[in-house]
Amino acid sequence: MKSALRKTIQWILLLCLLLGILIQALGFWNYNPTSVSTKTRIGMVISLIQLIVVVWYGMSYGSKEYSFKEVVKNWLEGVITLIIFYLVFVISLPQLFSAWNLWGVFFPVLTSTSALFSGIIISLFFQPFIFRLQERLNTKQNVLLLTTITLLIFTLSAGNSLLTSYSIFGLYLVLPFAWGMLISKIKVSKKVLFGLVVATIILLPAVYYLTIKLMPIQTPQGFIFSQMNMSWNTSLLMAPSSPLMILFVVTGALLFRSSMLGASHRVFSILIPAIIFGTTSYGMSLWKEKLQLLLAPVSKKVTVLLILSLLVASFIINFIFVKFILSNKCVQRFLNKFDENNLDGLVKLLEAGLGFLKKHSRSIILFAFLIFLSIVGFYTVRDIQSASDFWVALVFIFTSKFGTLVLSSIFLFAIYEIFYVITTRFWVSASIPTVLALGIAIADGIKMDLREEPVYPNEISEIVNWKTLIPMIGVQTLIYILVGIALLVAVIVYLELKHPYNLKREKKSWVALIGSLLILITPVWFNDEDSVIYYISKGFDNNPDFRNPPDSTANNGAVLTFLDFIKVPIMDKPAGYSEHAIKEITKKYQKEAIAINKTRKNKLSDQTIVFNLSESFVDPKEFPGVKVSNNVRDPMEYIRSLMTQTTSGKMLSAGYGGGTGNMEYESLTGFNMGNFSSALTPYTQVTSHYEFYPTIGMNFPYSSAIHPFKGTYYGRIDNYRRFKFNKFAYLGSKYKIYDQKSLGTSPYLSDETAYQNGLRQIKSRKGGQFINLISMQNHMPYGDYYSPNEYKDNVSGSSLADDNVKTSFAAYTKGVEYTDKAVKEFIAQIDKLNKPVTLVFYGDHYPSIIDQSLLAKYPLKMHSTTYFIYSNKYAREHGAKSKIVPDKYVATSSFIPMALEQTNAKVTAYQALLTRIYKDLPAMTINYSSSDGFELVDQNGKKVSEKKLTKKQKELLKDYKLIQYDMSAGKGYTLDVKGFYK
Repeated sequence: MKSALRKTIQWILLLCLLLGILIQALGFWNYNPTSVSTKTRIGMVISLIQLIVVVWYGMSYGSKEYSFKEVVKNWLEGVITLIIFYLVFVISLPQLFSAWNLWGVFFPVLTSTSALFSGIIISLFFQPFIFRLQERLNTKQNVLLLTTITLLIFTLSAGNSLLTSYSIFGLYLVLPFAWGMLISKIKVSKKVLFGLVVATIILLPAVYYLTIKLMPIQTPQGFIFSQMNMSWNTSLLMAPSSPLMILFVVTGALLFRSSMLGASHRVFSILIPAIIFGTTSYGMSLWKEKLQLLLAPVSKKVTVLLILSLLVASFIINFIFVKFILSNKCVQRFLNKFDENNLDGLVKLLEAGLGFLKKHSRSIILFAFLIFLSIVGFYTVRDIQSASDFWVALVFIFTSKFGTLVLSSIFLFAIYEIFYVITTRFWVSASIPTVLALGIAIADGIKMDLREEPVYPNEISEIVNWKTLIPMIGVQTLIYILVGIALLVAVIVYLELKHPYNLKREKKSWVALIGSLLILITPVWFNDEDSVIYYISKGFDNNPDFRNPPDSTANNGAVLTFLDFIKVPIMDKPAGYSEHAIKEITKKYQKEAIAINKTRKNKLSDQTIVFNLSESFVDPKEFPGVKVSNNVRDPMEYIRSLMTQTTSGKMLSAGYGGGTGNMEYESLTGFNMGNFSSALTPYTQVTSHYEFYPTIGMNFPYSSAIHPFKGTYYGRIDNYRRFKFNKFAYLGSKYKIYDQKSLGTSPYLSDETAYQNGLRQIKSRKGGQFINLISMQNHMPYGDYYSPNEYKDNVSGSSLADDNVKTSFAAYTKGVEYTDKAVKEFIAQIDKLNKPVTLVFYGDHYPSIIDQSLLAKYPLKMHSTTYFIYSNKYAREHGAKSKIVPDKYVATSSFIPMALEQTNAKVTAYQALLTRIYKDLPAMTINYSSSDGFELVDQNGKKVSEKKLTKKQKELLKDYKLIQYDMSAGKGYTLDVKGFYK
């Protein structure tokens, strides 16, 4: 009868404890406690529950020594529960997936998974040692020893609380476990027990109210600690390390000792799932993110049902573990290996781990080497100027970006695995990811110096232009690369001959091959929000910044950044995008076009318009920290004079040192890079999705492009076909580039060559036409090409850091002067023509010469280039304007409506939209100071917040975004609307 009653009480106590563990996770129905009393109540109960669990565990294991098998068995149940629970967690909250938490599932004691669970495992490990010690000491000595340790730990933790969010706290829980073991062996007189109960009744409320009074105030001790930059634990009285909390739990254990003793370990194993549910960090996130929202509007009855559901889940998992897993013969054999003392069992476990490491040593060493290569990819894009910078970067990589290291290495390892299965040769296969990782890292370093951006996957096709790329890379660097490759080949040949490791293909080899191939295609979904791959990538700390590729590369490394840019997000879908919305916008601007055209008298198709992208053309006198002496000719003498007579100003560029194709895209299409959500290249990532793409050229009976250079950059050959250009003349095309001339020793054809070919094309047709003229004369690198060069000794300033930079800037300045003279001659010649010709001249971006750190200091200045729009004498005599209302700052995407206004040409519906954008909004460009969005710049060079726009302006901006989205990431509904673009 007594036995049955004891078991009943045991089960009641156990259920209360289980409910307490689960309820603590929900915070007593108060998910965001703000009051001091609520926080105190929750804190006290959590501490008591944790101590009760461990003390009762200790009582259960106090009668004899237990083997290491007991540790492994409890650990195994915890891991299985963690696997199940983490799967539920990830499915419910995929955005909170973390690779670190995944590691914690299998190694919960070594990570911050659950302090309470770790405490149980650690306590079970130390159980034999505690048992032997307690057997040597008498009761008084045991009590004195544990009391001394309790007070000592409390004293040490008074300033800094023992945080239950860290598994290291489990070490402390060995103390209450030892108290539990002692309680199971001793008997206490009724007099002592009565005294303890009275003390508990008095002290428990005292602790509660003292903590409430202590928490809101800054105690003298707390002030002293804050002066010493140490935290003061105002909850010290109710923390698990508080001697008073230990006293309360020990008193309760003594009071119910007869009922608590004799509980089987089978019963205690039911606690493990509940502990996992109630105390893991991601468990807390699940309750907070999901259940808080779910349960907020409903009654507490639903919350009670949830708690009961978790309780049932704990029983089910425990039942499955005991019935099906523990009874499994393989599991039993595994556990029996550790049926010996704890030290021997731990040694056996370590030996098993070492055996696994030895068996897979080659792969592990290779993976470690790939991590090293991934680290190299962080350093090639960083400005490391001292040993201190090196170590700071290394600490950052290992503490904040270790997940990206692992993810990068996984992809490199997958490449190795594929080649290993195919070739069966270890050293050859290992060399492939080595070359790729180093190649990407070195290429990023070179391109970062030149253009302040990494190498993008879509640029791989540029390898066909290797003859042009070599001067940019530098011959010396190329020699180093070739020597490095030669040495690597020699080492591989030696290793393959002397130390071959050939693979014997088995079924698992082909599984590894397929798995590796699947891994390699996952980057396609890296940026597809809400996809499984997207959340896994984020779980490895992969957070690419598409608007700021340099920072993205510095934070994620070269390899992972390359993978991130395989498929980048094009543009956020504007609210309300639909076919109906697009059709309504087209109707709106068809009416706007009719209104604008009432004041215009020329047809655009009768005009000859030349869009002249002048490579890297910027006023040398505008460079920050640079001075051009007045003792020499103004390098922009003619253009500066011309700009006072015609439409001119500053064009806002989206690039620095590169991005020519993006500026060309803006000018030809009227779409702005600022609306895109990432640093993409539209010529390869947008226009390629369409068979036809609308540009200003479609409004002319004939359109052509002239580029006195290779035609393969930015996929121009294919893109001009999509633009329906009638002709594309470039070096090597079926259309000859005439009058080829280089200046000095420059590797590029001169601007004079570009203009002579442009003039030939203008004269070749009687009617109107459009010409996209792209020069190359002032492209990087800027060698000492020109002799004599009077600017060598007449440029100075803080930005010219050394003689090499000074020489480059002098060469660039001389190149600008040559352009200035070529422009003067070209305009003189078109002024002689009896046909209307309008030239839109613009520099695409700053050249990468001076220190790029100045970009942060002068973002607007170093993204502002020179532009002007000139209409020849005949055009002015036939309705074109000499100049339109001058704008100091304009968007590249505004050249279409500006050219149409200056030529007094009628507009299409789309051009009417662009006209309203140009007229009614500040100039738009990418956000120079942030990683996303666009920037609006007024005529004083000041940023204008989108929030400060009028209602009409906001509506206009929305219309523009919808149309651009339709022709970039949308369905292209506007292409079906007759008369919208043409």
